[in-house]
Amino acid sequence: MNSLPWMLVTLGLVLLLAAWAVWHRGQRMRRCLAELLALPADMHPLRWPERAWPILERSGIAGIAWEGLWFGDAVRGQWGQPLAAHWPRQTLSAGPDCQIELRWADVARTDEARVLALAVLDVFAQTWLSRMRERTQAVAVALAQRAQVQLYWQHDMRNLAQWVGLLAEEFGAATPEQLPRLAQRLQRQAPLLQARAHKLLAATEAPTQVPAEDEPPVQALDLLHNAAELAGLAIAIDMGPDEGSGLPPLVLESAQALALERALDNIFSNLARDSGARLGGVPLRCECTVYEGALQARLHTPRLATPWPRRAFEPLKSPTGSGMGLYQARRSLRDAGGDLQASEEAQGVVFVLRVPLASSECAVAQASRNLTVADPHASAQ
Repeated sequence: MNSLPWMLVTLGLVLLLAAWAVWHRGQRMRRCLAELLALPADMHPLRWPERAWPILERSGIAGIAWEGLWFGDAVRGQWGQPLAAHWPRQTLSAGPDCQIELRWADVARTDEARVLALAVLDVFAQTWLSRMRERTQAVAVALAQRAQVQLYWQHDMRNLAQWVGLLAEEFGAATPEQLPRLAQRLQRQAPLLQARAHKLLAATEAPTQVPAEDEPPVQALDLLHNAAELAGLAIAIDMGPDEGSGLPPLVLESAQALALERALDNIFSNLARDSGARLGGVPLRCECTVYEGALQARLHTPRLATPWPRRAFEPLKSPTGSGMGLYQARRSLRDAGGDLQASEEAQGVVFVLRVPLASSECAVAQASRNLTVADPHASAQ
């Protein structure tokens, strides 16, 4: 009976030591997890195992090995004990281009220690997988943006090629008496075509088209006239009652100007193929107004020979052409903060284009530049 108190004391000490050991392991695991999550988030995913290995080793992992494919390249790495056949494995998949098989071994002697070590390993694996997915998603987004820009420029090249085809058709069918008139029109179009050609050549040299910061603002009315001129169509622009006086209000910044130019090119290229619009002899009528800092242009066409399709802006729907022109016209304006709508009426199709205008300060600066170019001595008069 005298030994019972000593047995109870011994049992209590054992339980206390066990509790202290569990608490100590828990504290160590908590520090390991904190260090693991504190590693830089901007490092390349393939450097993650090397940077995390010292932390895994302190948590009780004896060795890790991994291999797989990273965007088509074979990759691998190993730290700690040599790889053995009995090591467990886990596959980390971040899409079809990124597949990593992870294997590991631990040196824990108890189930509690093994559970804690594997908890740290699981956080390591899930964090690694998350970083791989962030990388692959960023690549996917960049490729999608690159494809969208290239698709825009591909269609711009198609519009330019179509203009060359229409011009060749007109010159081929012209009589000797008509040739001087066509030559004069070609002479008027030459500067516009040269500017378009330079843009397309620049687009083939750079991955994306980024407007220069010092590029001057553009007059929206100039874009309307230029697009009609290149398509060989006459246009009559009707300004609202408040738009005819004061400084020019229809100034666009470079991004909005590019979007409107692309939209007009696609609209007019479709109209130029239609005999009703090209040979009807009636100018296109465009009503321009300014509302809430944006230009709204209502473009009226004559009655078209080709019936206006339902859901005309749906991509890849048109039986002729690329099926992307009107879709890209609307998409480019919407990306620039504007919009494009169209409806068929008894007298023809009405296109409604909306594009944000430049700020008033920008319009004043552009007006000053135009005044200086037009008359260098105007400020002195």
